[in-house]
Amino acid sequence: MTDTRFPGRAVVSIAFAAAVLVPGAASAESGNDEGQTTFKLTVTELHESRTVTLNCYPASGNHPRAASACDELLQADGKFEQLGSGQPKTCTKESRKVSASAEGTWRGQEVGYQVTLANPCALKAATGSVFDF
Repeated sequence: MTDTRFPGRAVVSIAFAAAVLVPGAASAESGNDEGQTTFKLTVTELHESRTVTLNCYPASGNHPRAASACDELLQADGKFEQLGSGQPKTCTKESRKVSASAEGTWRGQEVGYQVTLANPCALKAATGSVFDF
């Protein structure tokens, strides 16, 4: 005698397992599976500072380009040193020192970053939209 209910149980088990995994997949796609991502970003030029807050997953805060800044950080896996790589940009050689810093967390891990470059164009070339505010 064959049990015709076995294939039905297998289908139900697979469907249940898929339903349980789908929320986890959505979380992994959003990048929020390892903790919160939030930064205080500061740019200092000519003794004047501007500071914004950037939150990712979902992109928010008062950063004017929060979505693209979060996308660029995701592509660089949260490594500020790798921002702007592959983005060739020609800048003048004017000397208008600009400093940028980031303090916060990337996927729950503490992060700190500081850089000083020749001018705002060089900063944008090196860091994309993250410090473009």
